[in-house]
Amino acid sequence: MKGELRYSLIIALILVVMTIAVSAATPVELLFSVESRLIAPNGNLIYVVYNDNSISWVTYTPFYIYAWRFSAIMFLLWIAVIIIYVIKPLKTADVLSIILAVIFAASEYVYLYSIGAKVIMLPLAYILYTIGKPLLFIDVGQLALIYALWRAFKNNLIKIKRGGK
Repeated sequence: MKGELRYSLIIALILVVMTIAVSAATPVELLFSVESRLIAPNGNLIYVVYNDNSISWVTYTPFYIYAWRFSAIMFLLWIAVIIIYVIKPLKTADVLSIILAVIFAASEYVYLYSIGAKVIMLPLAYILYTIGKPLLFIDVGQLALIYALWRAFKNNLIKIKRGGK
């Protein structure tokens, strides 16, 4: 088990470094967004920044966009590793899916709390207060953590002592 864990950690570290590079250099949100993006005269994309129940438009890339890019790519990597595990149940893929689930969940919360809008956490959901009506979202980060705990218990990475001596 230690070999699979070490190998999975190395792969996860490589994936994280590559994801940081891609999310810093590439506007991946353009691949996922169905809305058109505003472009400033200098060619930069225009983004929204939330400030105390108001918004402003900026031509620089705010931190929360980088956090979203990283989180979105980590989510896709996590799902891809789960699919790989379903197709070919390798212990390394299973352990890697646990690691990526935790990294994805952490990155989702960095993104949520860097937006600048008020966020209320609920069980398996969160409410985002932007301009207008509050928006209710399913919290995939919590689902990822539940998945990670389940797989960690299944793989005996977390052990519980039950009664006795």
